[in-house]
Amino acid sequence: MDRIDKANERRRFLLGAGRIALGSAAAMATLGQLQMAHAATRPTDKYKALVCVYLFGGNDSFNMLVPRSAAAYATYNAARPALALAQNALLPITPSAGAGGVEWGLHPSMPELHGLFESGQAALLGNVGPLVAPTTRADYQARRVPLPPELFSHVDQQAYSMSMGSETAAKTGWGARIADRLQAAGFGSSLGLPIGLTLSGANAWLAGSESGMYALGSAGPPRLDASLRAPWDGRTRARRDAFNRLIDAAQRDGSAFVREHGRTNRRAIAFSESVFAAIDSAPAISTAFPTDASGRLTRFGETLRTVARTIAARGALGQRRQVFFVGIGGWDTHDGQPATHPNLLAQVSQGLTAFYNATVELGIAQDVTTFTMTDFGRTLNNNGDGTDHGWGGHSWIVGGDVVGRRIYGRMPEYALGSALDVGRGRMIPTTAIEQLGSTMARWFGLGFGEAMEIFPNLRNFGPGADYLPMLASSNRVLNDLEAPPRAGKG
Repeated sequence: MDRIDKANERRRFLLGAGRIALGSAAAMATLGQLQMAHAATRPTDKYKALVCVYLFGGNDSFNMLVPRSAAAYATYNAARPALALAQNALLPITPSAGAGGVEWGLHPSMPELHGLFESGQAALLGNVGPLVAPTTRADYQARRVPLPPELFSHVDQQAYSMSMGSETAAKTGWGARIADRLQAAGFGSSLGLPIGLTLSGANAWLAGSESGMYALGSAGPPRLDASLRAPWDGRTRARRDAFNRLIDAAQRDGSAFVREHGRTNRRAIAFSESVFAAIDSAPAISTAFPTDASGRLTRFGETLRTVARTIAARGALGQRRQVFFVGIGGWDTHDGQPATHPNLLAQVSQGLTAFYNATVELGIAQDVTTFTMTDFGRTLNNNGDGTDHGWGGHSWIVGGDVVGRRIYGRMPEYALGSALDVGRGRMIPTTAIEQLGSTMARWFGLGFGEAMEIFPNLRNFGPGADYLPMLASSNRVLNDLEAPPRAGKG
């Protein structure tokens, strides 16, 4: 092989290695500096984190939150005889507001979230879903108001619920748009880590961010050169040495493109090591996360534990704002729902409660808010032992700043043919996802104008639609801003 062939081989190798390049030009920190950064985090530094937990497939909210009152339960039972839960099996809740004159209970697989709800650290947002504008059944039937694209489709409703907005805004996720405004406001990481952090791969919620999204694994941050580290034997050492020689040679190559590619690979590896070291050196978390029958952490529990570890490392990562995306699949229960749905609800109940307890351990429960979203709700009536794609559903809101033990929004009547039913118990949402998202953006410190830019359809819902009073600290701030001026001394 002559010199030109060797150079071409080297270029092909480097181009193939491009999958590990992140393109980050961030300054790198040593492990010692990272440990000092942990210690230097000041209690006065205001930190906040938002955690979106997405239930992929469409959660059956009608069996998650069930009416217990005699008449309402009878109507629910008649609508889904093959799936209705036993009335005496429900976990009674005592909401201080929002019950609509009905007694409610949670699925028996959710005792942990039941406890958080009753103690005031969790709330429910009833009948939330994708809307372009307020919609009645007559509006829907006559198609006289704009509707979300391709209702009842997984792909379309996942994309729409995570993006929300006009044709232009829909090219980015609303989590990404929140992150970009925080980045522009000076909340970027001193390490160069994006505000948007995903633990479930690429997703529409964080897509399109100008600062990018950073992918963490369920067990922790990736090490891009992990295959060059273990098992540490002669072959691994030789492979690592060969790789380093190729990167070094690339940085001296005659081609500017190859030189930059080599530098990018080197920066990417160093950056991933900095993130790994920051999280690995954070204080240990003693909170127990859910395990399976073998005693191993469940995938969902492990993922939320990694979120907690990343929050614990916020000082070393140089982050005062973090936006996390976590997904859990399996919710498309067209059949076999009695065998699968209880386990899914149990995982969410155990995982969200353990995560909340970890934020208490870290002393930041007031500064972390978690909420759930899903593709859509499901049909009220059953299809054999399953349910089909619906529309509105219920979301959990969990955190130390949550004004809990309440059901926000307007609950639908669990009755076929009711005012909100567009067929088979597919309920028109009474709260738009934009209202949930805008509330989280306002809690994060963004203003009314910024919320309207992030969620352009909010203007269709009238005054006050940008904020639901679910979070105590932003309730106080907004009340102060909107209070009438005090009369001066006469």
